Amino acid sequence: MATFFLPLAAAQILQTLRNPVLDAGISRAIEPASSLAAFAVVASVVMILSASGTAIQSAYLVLVQGKQSYSVVRRYMFIYTGIIALIAILISLPGLGESFFRSAIGTPDNLLPDVMTMMRIVIAVPIFNLIRQFYLVQLAHQRHSHLVWIAPGIGELVLIVLALGVIPRLSVPGGFSGAIAWLVVAVIEGTLTFVLARRINRRVPYDSDPKDNAPLDFQYVTSFLVPLLITQFALVIAHPLITAGLLRLPDPEFTVAAFRIAFSLSMLPMTAMAPLRQVVMVLGRESGDHRRARVFVYAIGCIMSGMMVLIAFTPLNRVVVEGLIGAPKEIVPDAIVAMQIFTALPLFMAIRQFYQSMTMNQRKTVLVAVTAAVRLSVLVALLFVMTPMLGWTGAGVGAVVRIGAMGTEAIAAYIIGRKYFEMDAATRRISKPEAASSIPVRSQEPD
Repeated sequence: MATFFLPLAAAQILQTLRNPVLDAGISRAIEPASSLAAFAVVASVVMILSASGTAIQSAYLVLVQGKQSYSVVRRYMFIYTGIIALIAILISLPGLGESFFRSAIGTPDNLLPDVMTMMRIVIAVPIFNLIRQFYLVQLAHQRHSHLVWIAPGIGELVLIVLALGVIPRLSVPGGFSGAIAWLVVAVIEGTLTFVLARRINRRVPYDSDPKDNAPLDFQYVTSFLVPLLITQFALVIAHPLITAGLLRLPDPEFTVAAFRIAFSLSMLPMTAMAPLRQVVMVLGRESGDHRRARVFVYAIGCIMSGMMVLIAFTPLNRVVVEGLIGAPKEIVPDAIVAMQIFTALPLFMAIRQFYQSMTMNQRKTVLVAVTAAVRLSVLVALLFVMTPMLGWTGAGVGAVVRIGAMGTEAIAAYIIGRKYFEMDAATRRISKPEAASSIPVRSQEPD
């Protein structure tokens, strides 16, 4: 499990490093506070548009069992990516885009021009993010996880050069050059991941689907995927919701900028835990592997939480926030408080990842959506009811809201998923296996 997991975790960390690296570049350019705030707004929207990639990865791991099912899921992904591209274009249009960012996100008027310019620059980022996520999960599904870190590694090297070497030297606000750097890296990572997956698929192509499994079609993929899309959007929409809530607090620009710094740093260990779902769904499908998988997942959660405590509650916090990131001094204390609150997140995520995987292996994706609905309800209540009522202020508000929402979702995932512990993964079988050969299935060779 460790051999399979570590390259996936490395890839996730490399991809997530783009946030603090971009923050470091923007912080060293001109107009750092306003650029960080505007970039945080745009980044939250791009996260929503890219969120479905995780849901598609889960569908891939559960549904793809051979050539036919792979071809169906791949075509489905391409169609969905086209829809996301259309939405990104609409958000970038004059008039419509300003209305969206002003009304839905609560963006102040003084930030709108910069936000719209950045959004038009990164319009293709969600598309390449989805391409990258699809082909990364293909490599993991075919148990070539040792290759998944290559594209993110090259992309991160390019980003470091651009963000730390080029952006601070330019005479334009850092948010604009940061958006261009983000686009370049997204194109590089998406293209390289496609090339690697295509090469593996030609060398070791999928076999035919099991004869006793019903052929996969768009209708079944949709019924499986839609609850996961709802789940993922409920998860990712938390960030723009929190941004919208923080923009309504006193000193909104400084509060959003401080939360952006704390969130970017805290997501590094959290992102490393995201592949735990792939570990459970690929290596822990059989009931006999569940106990070992649970121990592995919980151990990773404890290690990541310990690392966050070591950084957030020691002098390393200022070394990281002030020294490495180069955050403006006026937002450093607020960012450190938010980081300290975030230290409990990995423990909650370990529970969530394991028991949601148990539920998805049984193809009960509607129940996974229930846990996401619980999470979103708690988040909204904490952010828009409790915060005004209690008069909370500062970037710590966003961290408290995140912790409360994630903790509630973890409890709900445990309550639902524990009944599937030590149950073999479900399959969709034909009612009469002997009739499998009579069902017409068009043979499709994947690229």
